[in-house]
Amino acid sequence: MLCAALDLTQLRGALALAAATAVVVLHRKIWSRLTHWRGGPKATTPYAPLGSLPAVRLAVAGDVGDSDSRLADTAAAVAALAARAPYDGLVLLGDNVYPAGDPTHLADTVFRPFAPLLDAGTPLLAVLGNHDVKRGRALAQVEALGMPGRWWARRIGDVAIVGLDSTRIDHPDQRAFLDEALAADATWKVVLAHHPPYSAGYQGSHRATRRLVAPLAARHGVQLVLSGHDHDYQRSHPIEGTTYVVTGAAAVKRLTGTRSFTAASFSAHHFVDLSFTADRLVLRAITADLQIADEATIVP
Repeated sequence: MLCAALDLTQLRGALALAAATAVVVLHRKIWSRLTHWRGGPKATTPYAPLGSLPAVRLAVAGDVGDSDSRLADTAAAVAALAARAPYDGLVLLGDNVYPAGDPTHLADTVFRPFAPLLDAGTPLLAVLGNHDVKRGRALAQVEALGMPGRWWARRIGDVAIVGLDSTRIDHPDQRAFLDEALAADATWKVVLAHHPPYSAGYQGSHRATRRLVAPLAARHGVQLVLSGHDHDYQRSHPIEGTTYVVTGAAAVKRLTGTRSFTAASFSAHHFVDLSFTADRLVLRAITADLQIADEATIVP
């Protein structure tokens, strides 16, 4: 009888927790509809290659793990552009597997969708998101994706790329690592973090990531910070010389909005194409039907 009573109590507790969670999720979705209104891009143009071949070219996709059929469309668009001119790296901005980072599902969200690039030898540059570290799976996913660690640095040509674990953004070793890595002598410096330092989207700005990244980005002349987490596209005006881009709608999209720092924002499935030369970086948001939805040129 005692066991039966305990089981009933546990069941009631679980049902109460589930109901409370459902209420919170529903509230957030309703509130998002009221406050985050922006839909698709105002205007698009068909993709066309740049006049000259860039020295370094990267494809960037965010939140591939929250996947539906649109992930296949986005990955096919990446493959189509890679067939025209190879990418030097495939960047994934975290939340690589929903709901809890199980590395056995990376075949569905990473390895099969992006096989045309990965099978051709394109380096995979990934960071962890909040869903990837659940149930103690962070290190298993790091190993499965071939990441050097939970935070890392990589040099491709004259582009220095630093990947962070924003789920441990306050770790003192990571701060010291970022400061040292950004001191590198490189024309271009790019930081990756799943949580966005600046965001007008559903999740909003991640203040802890901003406290770490923004001062060091300004000090070391970082031109670009890339994040996911919000399932939309956003590009900031330069903030102390750094442009902050949110690109988290490779698979699932949400409504977005604008803030004082917003230069562009929209809600559409997309990835980001980065082309680096000696004197400019051309950033393009590309939709699944190969339309340029946003374009910006950044100088060193």
